[in-house]
Amino acid sequence: MKKMIKALLALLMVTSLVACSTGSTTTKETAEPTVASNKLEEILSKGKIVVATSPDYAPMEFIDPSKTGQDQYIGSDISLAYYIGEQLGVDVEIAAMDFSTVLSSVDLGKADVAISGFGWKEDREQTYELSIGYNQNGESSCQGLMVKADKKGDYTSLADFAGKKIVAQSGSLQENYVNTQIENADLQLVTDLTSAVLMLKTDKVDAFACSCDQMEAYEKANEDIAKSDVEFDTTIEDQHDGNVLAVKKGEVELIEKINEILTQVNEDGLYQKWSDDAKAQALDLGLEFEE
Repeated sequence: MKKMIKALLALLMVTSLVACSTGSTTTKETAEPTVASNKLEEILSKGKIVVATSPDYAPMEFIDPSKTGQDQYIGSDISLAYYIGEQLGVDVEIAAMDFSTVLSSVDLGKADVAISGFGWKEDREQTYELSIGYNQNGESSCQGLMVKADKKGDYTSLADFAGKKIVAQSGSLQENYVNTQIENADLQLVTDLTSAVLMLKTDKVDAFACSCDQMEAYEKANEDIAKSDVEFDTTIEDQHDGNVLAVKKGEVELIEKINEILTQVNEDGLYQKWSDDAKAQALDLGLEFEE
């Protein structure tokens, strides 16, 4: 009887050890997470793309103060962001921030894509993956300088702005134009366009470098400032016609997929439609644009 009891106890111990061993193996296998190998896979896996933008640049990205949350962000670039999300089959989250931090947000992992009316710049291409151009017939093709209305006749060429105080948004294409095309310019940088307009209106600067579309809107809203007849030479960027968006350097799978989407956007003329709609929305909010 004692031998039989010992045998039964031994059998129970072996069975228990096998069961514990099997359970441990199963737990280990199911606990291992699936790691995305690139940003595109990560976006598709989490079902959401985070888009960084600076919503102070109508008609591309601006705020409808009558709305809240994600609905308050409107504009042609915002429509583009949602279209990209739709084509990827994921939700879109708009992350609003100062223009100066939009690009760095993709480096820091706070956003997946930066869309904020960017133009092509050589240093940007070295630091980020830039898309093909979109908005190829839009605001990026005309860049100029805004001045006080009563001094508009004083400026007939870029040479007339030599040595003048000129304000531009930090990190913008206009900053680059001022540095490379105006001799001895005293460049003042700001993070938002509202500050630039105020500096011009209060005579703290002589001119404000901006896109023609934007200047026309400011001119209609402010009688004391006007778009000058002087424009920057944009032919250097002709090979990169239009605006571009950016993703983190090395995320080639994501930028290639976005380029596929942008190719279709360009072929179908979708951006122009979004731009027209955005200008109509801006008009309702008191901003007017040249037709």
